[in-house]
Amino acid sequence: MSSTLGLLSKHKGAVAVAVVANTASMLFGFDTGVAGSVVALKSFSGPFKFSTNPVKAADVSSNIVALLNAGAFFGAVAPAIGSKFIGRRLMMTIAAFFLLLGGILQTAAQPPALAMIYGGRVISGFGVGMVSNLTPVYVAETAPKELRGFLMSLFELFLVCGGLLAYWTTYGCSVHLKPTNAQWRVPLSIQIVLATIVFGGSFLICESPRWLAKQNRWDEATTSLCYLRGLSAEDPELKTELAEIHAQIEEEIRTTAGRSIKEIFQRRNFARLMWGCFVAFMSIWCGQTAMLYYAPSVFKQIGFTGQNPALFASGMFTVIKVVVTILFLALGIQQFKRKHLFSVGSFWMAVMLFALGAILKTHPPVTGQATNNTPSGRAMMATIYLYIIFYSMSWGPLIWVYLGEIFPTRIRDYCMAIATMVVWFFNFVVSKWTPKILLHIGWKTWMIFATMNAFSFIVVFFLPETKGLSLEEMDILFRVVDESTRRQDIEQHVGVATEKVSTPTTPDTKEYPVAKE
Repeated sequence: MSSTLGLLSKHKGAVAVAVVANTASMLFGFDTGVAGSVVALKSFSGPFKFSTNPVKAADVSSNIVALLNAGAFFGAVAPAIGSKFIGRRLMMTIAAFFLLLGGILQTAAQPPALAMIYGGRVISGFGVGMVSNLTPVYVAETAPKELRGFLMSLFELFLVCGGLLAYWTTYGCSVHLKPTNAQWRVPLSIQIVLATIVFGGSFLICESPRWLAKQNRWDEATTSLCYLRGLSAEDPELKTELAEIHAQIEEEIRTTAGRSIKEIFQRRNFARLMWGCFVAFMSIWCGQTAMLYYAPSVFKQIGFTGQNPALFASGMFTVIKVVVTILFLALGIQQFKRKHLFSVGSFWMAVMLFALGAILKTHPPVTGQATNNTPSGRAMMATIYLYIIFYSMSWGPLIWVYLGEIFPTRIRDYCMAIATMVVWFFNFVVSKWTPKILLHIGWKTWMIFATMNAFSFIVVFFLPETKGLSLEEMDILFRVVDESTRRQDIEQHVGVATEKVSTPTTPDTKEYPVAKE
């Protein structure tokens, strides 16, 4: 713990980037959580006229949730296209603008018309898709390798904090505000506050040095890296990191002349993409998406049918996620291998969901009661809470860490876009159909997700291990280049990447090295 704190103090610039970028992920988490809780409010479902028909209620709630994911599917492509021309930082500004606009439209919606809610969800979704692609890459490219796992796991911490904020704000409004339009407008308006913070913060952070290096802007890359590492350009550690970046980019250029989407289909790169897509796919089909988006409905299914009991149980769900994620960041991410955490999480999530489905089948809740205090009711709640503990110490934080670190620099934008689109496509599928599936097949829903976890438990044993490797060393892991060749290239470029250096006195000093080709 003390060594981690020392590294955080040393790399204040990288921490600042991670905080601003991950505040956007908090908004990501808030947007995904707020819909499921707001649609459970009678003050919302009544004026919008879907409170009395269970089939219509399932349809409308699935539309409100799924439209965010539809927008996110397309938003995930934007960084791959735009980052090439304008960089990571400005893309973050644009994402914040979409999130701000979407939040304003949702908050200003006038019942009974759902058009502004639907439109706002799509626009917010576009911003969320951008953030889900951009943040892991941005943080991975600015973090030192000793802290990369920790800083990238903040994505999940901020995300679950956003979900916690969404559910507890809605619960507080349900308890303390009269059932008027204000009861649902207040939770939705928090999107505006968070988006404003991200928008302003995006002007205070630096650009990714790896992105600048790809544009052959080596003087600016050195400026950025000096700021991020808290080092002078003469420092051997900084020279070595610049040399690693230079070596990797030159190797990629030698292998394939000119950046092209065809590089994705080279054997080693395609293997990386397939592993990324597998992790993305399983992060949705492990069942957490259904739990998070429709937590009040899930708790109603197991017998907590009152509005406030369902919201309270859902709020506790998010509290557990936050606490376990914090413990994971403090004790787990730096100590354990990625694949071990993935496999442990898959195994126990499968066990918990099989148990939930079995209890729900054999001991269904008694209708007509606001809460379910029977032994079976408490057991089902326990399996849900244990499930989320195992998710929050494995797949939750690790998916974005793994996706952000395995792809090569030159095609990271493209690969990250494809993997993130997989996340959002299946997010859309699961969020659209979960209410209807819960309505029609009940306990079998959890058996399906449990089976998917059992499948991932087997496949994860073959997952390439990335813990402790720099982004440039991923090429060695996936055998794109052998270790001796990479070492030769690094030795060749130590000194070249920092030739003609004048030590900077501040991050804005303009006397920086110009790399020679």
